[in-house]
Amino acid sequence: MFVVEDDAIVRASLIERLGHEADMQVVGEAASLGAALDALGSAASLADVVLVDLGLPDGSGLELIEALHSRGADDKVLVFTVFGDRKTISDALAVGADGFILKDSGPAELASAIRAAREGGVPISPKAAAQLLRAFREAPPAPTAAPAPAEAANAIEAAPANDYGLTTRERETLETLARGFTQREAAEILGVSPHTIVSHVKAIYQKMAVNSRSEAVFEAIHAGLIKVEGR
Repeated sequence: MFVVEDDAIVRASLIERLGHEADMQVVGEAASLGAALDALGSAASLADVVLVDLGLPDGSGLELIEALHSRGADDKVLVFTVFGDRKTISDALAVGADGFILKDSGPAELASAIRAAREGGVPISPKAAAQLLRAFREAPPAPTAAPAPAEAANAIEAAPANDYGLTTRERETLETLARGFTQREAAEILGVSPHTIVSHVKAIYQKMAVNSRSEAVFEAIHAGLIKVEGR
């Protein structure tokens, strides 16, 4: 774990809290964007999850997320913030955050979110998830394609306005992962091998021009391509 938090008291509390988890170890910390960028240049290989506050004294945590992705880092980045408005959530997921956790989350919820991100899930605090769902429901419907001629109506299945060229199996994979399941769990649910799921995920990223699962899920929900329900 690597903790990026400008408030010294909050940062110390987080480190102490995570230190009680047997499967977690904090390998570094930073109080600013600049310090985090410098430290993660060498510590990224040791930290499998980076916990990032968005309000930093010299910039935004969003800049850190973008920088890590541009470097090709494998770290899972969890946003940890007090800001739970739709724009903040959307912006964080759009730049590649692997999860969004509000600071009013309890210790158990935070630890669970970190484990979920580590396993490939996209943990989002219930309040933040509710904001995304409301935004999706209030968005105007996507334009639909003109109906097929009557003589061919039974032979043509209408496709979503923007399906990114995903196959049915790729859409099923994305929807399963969007519900918070890991790639291994998705393989079991869909009755395929983990290797097949990895191949589907790579194809999804390429077709949707995204770099992370959270980006793919965000774009798919926004386009009305998938429906997200609880596990």
